Amino acid sequence: MPYRGRSIGAGRHRLRVQQRIDTLESELETTKEHVQRLENTLQAVVRNADDVSIGGPCSCGESFLFVRERELYCPQCGYQRTM
Repeated sequence: MPYRGRSIGAGRHRLRVQQRIDTLESELETTKEHVQRLENTLQAVVRNADDVSIGGPCSCGESFLFVRERELYCPQCGYQRTM
C-alpha cells in the first residue's frame, strides 16, 4: 500500500477548527464578563433591598433562591418554602 501524504483538505480543516476554537474562546470571555456584571448588579440590588438575601441554587437549576422574611422563593419556577 503506497504512502499517502497529508491532504490539503486536512490543513484547511485544522484551520477551521482553530478559528472555531478562537471564536468560542472569545464568546466564553464575553459571557464571563456579562455574568460578572449581572452578579455585581444583583449584589447591589440585594444590598439596597430590605430584608432580602440570596440563597443557594433552586432545584430547578434555573435560578438562585431569594430569602425574605424566613421564606425561600425561586423567581424562575415559583418554588416557595417557609424556613
